[in-house]
Amino acid sequence: MPRVVDRPDGARLRAWDGLVQACPLSDVAQTSAWARVRAQVGYGARYVLVEDGGRLVAGAQVLVRRLPLVGEIGYVPYGPLVAPEAATRTEVVDAVADGLRALTRDRTRVLFVQPAEGGEAAAAALRRAGFRSSAAEVAPAASLHVDLGVDEEVLLHGLSRRLQRWTRTWEQRGVTVRLGCADDLPLLSALLAQTAEHQSFVPLGHDYLQGMVAELDVDGHVVSFVGEVDGRPVAMALLTGSGSVLKARLVGLDRSDEAARLNVAAAVYWTAMRWAKDQGYGWFDFGGLLPESVPALLGPGAPRLDDLAGPDRYKARFGGVPYRCPEPVEMFSSRVVRLGYDVARRSATGARLLEAAQRTARGGSPFGRQGGRGPGAAS
Repeated sequence: MPRVVDRPDGARLRAWDGLVQACPLSDVAQTSAWARVRAQVGYGARYVLVEDGGRLVAGAQVLVRRLPLVGEIGYVPYGPLVAPEAATRTEVVDAVADGLRALTRDRTRVLFVQPAEGGEAAAAALRRAGFRSSAAEVAPAASLHVDLGVDEEVLLHGLSRRLQRWTRTWEQRGVTVRLGCADDLPLLSALLAQTAEHQSFVPLGHDYLQGMVAELDVDGHVVSFVGEVDGRPVAMALLTGSGSVLKARLVGLDRSDEAARLNVAAAVYWTAMRWAKDQGYGWFDFGGLLPESVPALLGPGAPRLDDLAGPDRYKARFGGVPYRCPEPVEMFSSRVVRLGYDVARRSATGARLLEAAQRTARGGSPFGRQGGRGPGAAS
């Protein structure tokens, strides 16, 4: 039977983290390290755990926070997760879905869930448990990823012709890419601030970034790369790894003409892809698509790259394959709460307030997008 655990002991947390790592398409947002990251902005974590014969076979990490006048809200980014050997067992996925539903009866007023890529069985179980479709964006529901199981020459030919040419000229133009370290975090903060100003989003603060890297680095879930021109750093990317996926999380760029002219950000991505392949990752993920880009890439017919927003059009040049996670769902503690939410969403003012509350609940500013890659930067 599922159990809701507010403060799991060390052994149970290690078992949960082991299950997350065993799921090939998992995300760090389901690790206990990420719960510690989110604790910096007032979140707690609850765990719905399903055991079979004393062994953990499924579960979900629920990030929760109290909001004024609302009470406790929660969200599940890229979960629930089911151990690969139990993924086809209906009773297992139903148990974790029922456990999540029980949260809304016991303590959580509103619960939003973004199932993980490949989590169709879990998504179906959530619907059987009474969850309904949701418009809330608790994590990007679609992205692009590159299969790293092919030879490097195949990876190279997957790039656009322009990027293929750049891979042969970066070195002679003085462009190099190195692994980042903790001392580079002020650089990332500065580059994100420039990118934020250019793209009109709210960057993550330096203290939050520092805490994020410290927590994720304990179990090797984070890596960064710095792009330089003649030894001067002009681009930096922070990536997270879980299961078989290395995912771009934050990217900052010096907006000077030289950095753009030499396409240094692309050199960073290309180096990260090659590194991920060497480390045994199966996929490189570009960290999410903007909602307006999804119809162009996943609609009927061939992808319409000219219809993509600028950042997503850039990502598509690396040969990634678009994918869509199962549809997000939501559950409310009562019909009254659900009715109030629906009424608010139907008015322009209410929709803006709900959007601001959602951003604030996720630890960002209520006045604009957060992070370096859209709404999922602080999932």
